[in-house]
Amino acid sequence: MDKKELLRLSDTYGCPLYVYDTDIITNQYKKITKAFSKVKNVKINYAVKALSNINILKVFNSLKSGLDTVSIQEVKLGLLAGFKPKDIIY
Repeated sequence: MDKKELLRLSDTYGCPLYVYDTDIITNQYKKITKAFSKVKNVKINYAVKALSNINILKVFNSLKSGLDTVSIQEVKLGLLAGFKPKDIIY
């Protein structure tokens, strides 16, 4: 994401503004899964406590990540983001 795009977003939505680059998130997740690809039965789980933005959770769900939660609220958020109960650790 370049500077012009970030300026356009801030003009459109105002500041402060949080912007997440899902391409970077996806690439980092793929690097992690590749690093552990030879480990049998490994499941990468995203910790909701790191960032509980539902749209980011949807990205991780689309990547077939699991979800690591520490509260019922995080479990509910994961379900709203489309995670199956079997993919949520509580």
